[in-house]
Amino acid sequence: MKFYIKLLLISVAITIFSCEDDGYADFNPGETNTQEFAGEWYVVAYDPDGNTAFGGDYILLSTYNTAANNDSIWIDDHGSWMEIKTRVNTNPANFTFAGPENAPELITGGTVSVSSGQIIKDGGRAANSRTVTDSIYFEAEFDWEPGVIYTFGGHERTGFDEDEDPHLN
Repeated sequence: MKFYIKLLLISVAITIFSCEDDGYADFNPGETNTQEFAGEWYVVAYDPDGNTAFGGDYILLSTYNTAANNDSIWIDDHGSWMEIKTRVNTNPANFTFAGPENAPELITGGTVSVSSGQIIKDGGRAANSRTVTDSIYFEAEFDWEPGVIYTFGGHERTGFDEDEDPHLN
């Protein structure tokens, strides 16, 4: 009988203390300074002649805030064939971005110059469902091919099954 009373008292104590307000119930993590630029994008790279670069197709590219939570973001293709991961500065007033000339490119260890970057609100359509999404555009010059400026353009990932893994016509 003593065992059951102890078990009951322990159960009551656990219940009471597990409901204690620890101060995190109203915690609001807030927003990042560059949240309007953050997303996953299906983009295609084009060479200066307007051909898909290296016969490429859509790749998944991410843009996300830096740990500093200032006005810079990462552009990251996660090691896809263009191999770009670099930090650029944003201008939230007009949804533009650009990096310094010859900025570090972290996948290859080389450098890249990103310019003319822009997020266009409701300016794109998903390749398959034709759902209206934001679009992204930027230009990049890599140290492995100086003087050649590639253009990247695409649309934000919708998350719909039919829009995953899009391909050019």
